[in-house]
Amino acid sequence: MMPAIKRQKIRKRRGARWSIAELKQLGKTPDSVLARRTGRTIREVVAMREHRRIRLPTPPRRWTAREIKLLGTMNDAELGRRLRRAKQTIRKQRIAFKIPPFKPPAESRPWTRAEIRLLGKIRDGELARRLDRSKTAVGIKRRKLGLPVFARVYRLYTPREDAVVRKYSCAEAARRLNRSVGSIAARRQQIGFRARRVFQRRWTPKELSLLGTMPDKVLAKQLKRTWHSVWQRRYGLGISRYRRPGYGLWTAEEDALLGKFSDVQVARRLGRTIRAVGKRRRELGIIACRYARRQGKR
Repeated sequence: MMPAIKRQKIRKRRGARWSIAELKQLGKTPDSVLARRTGRTIREVVAMREHRRIRLPTPPRRWTAREIKLLGTMNDAELGRRLRRAKQTIRKQRIAFKIPPFKPPAESRPWTRAEIRLLGKIRDGELARRLDRSKTAVGIKRRKLGLPVFARVYRLYTPREDAVVRKYSCAEAARRLNRSVGSIAARRQQIGFRARRVFQRRWTPKELSLLGTMPDKVLAKQLKRTWHSVWQRRYGLGISRYRRPGYGLWTAEEDALLGKFSDVQVARRLGRTIRAVGKRRRELGIIACRYARRQGKR
């Protein structure tokens, strides 16, 4: 008689610490197989995989007979949108079955005189929507008749509108004349009009002392100035921008505190983050202070 094969019992390791080799298998091996190999539960494997945001590789979706029948009956992009597949996937499958691409049927409906009168007076896309025709058919018919493409006729400026352009700002003139701001600015250049320079309020010593003590936008709102004016004045005086506490270059006094106290205490004293303190300490090769831990254990 053949000796019975002894099955190797897998020790249950529910709740045990994950090793690096086990973590590398997440997503590459099915959850059930990995749970059986490591002696864990499937829920534990799924929870760890979802915690690390690892997805399982899903096989490509199979083509059904109904989907294959639709190949070539419409545009690849439209069919891909309906079947929720990529356009290249539709094209590749259609070529594999040797199905020719979809060609829209020629419009046999004759053109009426009223429809021909609209050619060139409206954009081809808008006219195609109105006449229930394709944009290509409208363009072909327009070119056969030698009609140019519809071009928008720009409204000319009247003397009354020029007076409004000279009197008000670009934004206000655009609102009053129902035109764009760019059109108003271009008209100003055409008529040689230059806007009056707005009187700029002088900076007081008190306002200058506030530069760099807070963000430019906050200071501009406080002083009732524009952000660009505050930035330009600060930059012209060579004042560095505001940096909130805990940012910027490290000083020698701050470096002297590293290692003497815990990272939490140093971060609280300097107004920096614990992560920034730990990074600076490791860059200088300073050993972390363990006094706080020992004192807590006692």
